[in-house]
Amino acid sequence: MRLAQKKFCTGSKTMRILISVVDPDEAIEAVRGGADIVDVKDPSKGSLGAPGALLLASILRAIRDAACDNVATSVALGDDPRDKAVLELAFTAEKMAVDYVKIGSLGLDNDDAVKAYKDLRGNVRDLKLVAVAYADYRMARCLSPLEVLEVAYRSDYDVFMIDTLIKNGRSTFDHLSLAEILEIKRCAHDRGMLFALAGSLQLRHAKVVREVEPDVVGFRGAACNGDRVKGRVTRDNVRLLLDAYRPGWTVNDGRDCRERFSELCP
Repeated sequence: MRLAQKKFCTGSKTMRILISVVDPDEAIEAVRGGADIVDVKDPSKGSLGAPGALLLASILRAIRDAACDNVATSVALGDDPRDKAVLELAFTAEKMAVDYVKIGSLGLDNDDAVKAYKDLRGNVRDLKLVAVAYADYRMARCLSPLEVLEVAYRSDYDVFMIDTLIKNGRSTFDHLSLAEILEIKRCAHDRGMLFALAGSLQLRHAKVVREVEPDVVGFRGAACNGDRVKGRVTRDNVRLLLDAYRPGWTVNDGRDCRERFSELCP
């Protein structure tokens, strides 16, 4: 199993902060607040709601125009990888030089998951693939995180993420214990994958997330005052998250993004 990482560096224990955005203005706010990864999604369409291609292009253009070449980018492809639109958006993301694409596991049995994940891997070789399992898998009646992790490993994926499917205010820690999450992280690392953690995480979860030490921690609602659909990402909210999750980290608007990133990955 390869460990391919275009934007992330090995050997660093610093959690990377991922902020999900819905338009170019939010993307710039995320960057100015100190985000390491700007993730594009349409939260009105679900946990991993996929954006349109034109919107994705406009957000990437805004990030690149801001000369933030070392801010990684990702895009959500959808919760169900069997959707025909998934592969179309993946092709688009690859052409636009997006770094990572996230794909869910909703409605799949093991055989479905193996086929869908391998089909995506076989069609997009230049993208880093993120397999997303749901902490609330029992409520969602889908594969467990460990089952999805094994499929992702067999399909040569790069990152394994835990999120929540049902956005009702309950977090990943309301569905999985700290011990369970630590075991999943261990299994991901043993299989050569980065481990990412998301799922309605708020400021109050900072202490327990720091115990987990994921490679990436992701936010949407907490970056826009708790309303993931109608709220707006602000740089102040992003800075609050950095202060809580990475104490001692400061951001200065005048500093170049490359300078900030070089401190993460010397």
